[in-house]
Amino acid sequence: MTVGKYLIRRLEQAGLKHIFGVPGDYVLEFYDLLEASDIQVVCTCNELNAGYAADAYARIRGIGAVCVTYGVGAFSVLNSVAAACAERVPLVVISGGPRLSLRKGPQPCLLHHTLEDDEAELDIYRKVTAAAVILADPAEAPRLIDGALAACRRQHRPVYLEIPMDVVEAPCAEPGPLAVDMAVSSDPAALAAAAAAASEMLQCAARPAVWAGEEVRRAGAQAELVALLEHTGYAVSSSIQGKGVVPERLAGYVGIYRGQAGPEDAREVVEGADVLLCLGVQMTDVNLGSVRPRLDPRRMVVAYGDEVRVKGSSFLRVGLKDFIHALRAALPQGNVNLSRVKHPSEALKREFNPQPEARLTTARFWERINHFLERRQVILGDIGSPMLSAAELYLPDDAIFLTQAFYLSLGYAVPAALGAKLAAPHRRPLVFVGDGAFQMTCQEVSTLIRQGLNPVIFVINNDGYQVERVFNDGPYNDLQMWKYHLLPQVFGGGWGCEVKTEGELEAALAKAKAEADSLAFIEVRLDKFDLSAPLSRMAKS
Repeated sequence: MTVGKYLIRRLEQAGLKHIFGVPGDYVLEFYDLLEASDIQVVCTCNELNAGYAADAYARIRGIGAVCVTYGVGAFSVLNSVAAACAERVPLVVISGGPRLSLRKGPQPCLLHHTLEDDEAELDIYRKVTAAAVILADPAEAPRLIDGALAACRRQHRPVYLEIPMDVVEAPCAEPGPLAVDMAVSSDPAALAAAAAAASEMLQCAARPAVWAGEEVRRAGAQAELVALLEHTGYAVSSSIQGKGVVPERLAGYVGIYRGQAGPEDAREVVEGADVLLCLGVQMTDVNLGSVRPRLDPRRMVVAYGDEVRVKGSSFLRVGLKDFIHALRAALPQGNVNLSRVKHPSEALKREFNPQPEARLTTARFWERINHFLERRQVILGDIGSPMLSAAELYLPDDAIFLTQAFYLSLGYAVPAALGAKLAAPHRRPLVFVGDGAFQMTCQEVSTLIRQGLNPVIFVINNDGYQVERVFNDGPYNDLQMWKYHLLPQVFGGGWGCEVKTEGELEAALAKAKAEADSLAFIEVRLDKFDLSAPLSRMAKS
């Protein structure tokens, strides 16, 4: 057993099937070990894209990994790691470092890809990870690897492992079974008190409602949440980050809540609740729709992390999954009157009748897409109008919605489609990305083709950074106009087309369905000032 083999064995035991990255001289020996393992190496066009792909992979499979060379590679992937830290994604970063024997000595020479401070990379990564270590001592390496991977999975944060070249083949102890206790150990007294306080408050409410967020998924509490909703009959909205944690077919589902920037029905229910049960929602300006929230903390029960807050009292060491389960047991069965609320699926009852010669508009495009979604898809919305509009689509059963709704790094969706498809091969990714975001990470279409994958990529070409134009327009929001739909020819696979009318969109969607095993690339030409409804609401708010 060697340090390199030990690390790979642990990744395999954690469930990793793919690792993303770009090779470089300091990590080539470790890459050879990966090639000999059961983990498939997926080389991307650059390190940043590898990080985004690993991020999406981790959101679906529970862990993702990226492997890069020291310095130029590790700093290139850093932005995606910061995003994973902000959005609580379990991502493992492996950086192949220079030989320890060359870093030490009375007069060591400066090594390429490095800074004069040979721990600068480690220090920087400490700011955006749950654990950052250099595997400098082969005898200590197993303990450090196990500790980092445990922190990654328990805290849902990235970790950084630097493995010097001359440590990769150094002998170390054999790994035993991988044992990571993922359960949150709730304090029984605090749990009982939190459930009693929340139940008392909710039973006095005339218009209770639930706002569910992304941590419900991280806590593995989706089944408990559905049981609570079915038992109480409460109306429920989800945050944009938490879209999909609640099956949208539920009678009480009212859509995404984003304050004044969100749909009216969800806003009426959430802001009109006399008691709002907030479960696993990260209180960001994106989720709240504003830096000035419209929600009154005095009428909220908030459960996030391992804490529950009720009427100014804080109950610590209370796991979210345990709390939802205990709350269901404490509440009587009920049925809240939701007759005033329109269910989001109502939009699908209006038949879409295309007007073949009509110029395509933003509203008509998204109306048509709402009828195009199917089960077992992964819907990826890139930052800006595509994310906001995709979040308000009606999500079919067994479909997944992915976006980066807090850190908001443009260009996430295309490389994320690579990770999502490899994490869930039976699902077809649908990517919605603006032309500005697409220009940042477009080369990963090449890797999608190289891997033989079949996403449907919609490039919303509205001639520049539309989301920025809303706030302050200027020449800095303009882009060079590309012939986006020709890129599949450049990259050597799949097919592309440009659509300007409703008839052309119908033909493209039909071809995408008929050729389901092929990458489909659809450039959607829209006017630069034709705003989607969610973007218009956000601008006003």
